Amino acid sequence: MPSKPIQLVFLTRDSCANTPVLLDNLKSAAESFDSNIGYKVINQGSLAATDARTGYATPTILFNNRDLFGLREPLPPFSAPG
Repeated sequence: MPSKPIQLVFLTRDSCANTPVLLDNLKSAAESFDSNIGYKVINQGSLAATDARTGYATPTILFNNRDLFGLREPLPPFSAPG
C-alpha cells in the first residue's frame, strides 16, 4: 500500500531573492520521492493580515503548519517581512 502523500506549503513574497534557489531544491526533492511529496506555493501578500503565516520570513517551507526547520510559529501582531 502506498504511503500517504506529504503536503508542504512554500511561503514566499514578491521579490524574495532566496525563493528561486529554495523552490528549485524543493522541486528536486519532491521529484526524487516519486510523487509522495506535494507542495503549494503561497505568496504572503495574498494572505489575511491575521494569518500567522504572514509573520514568517521568506522563503519558508511548512509541514503540518509548522516550519520545516523548527522555527516557532509567529505570534501576533503579524507583520510580513519587508
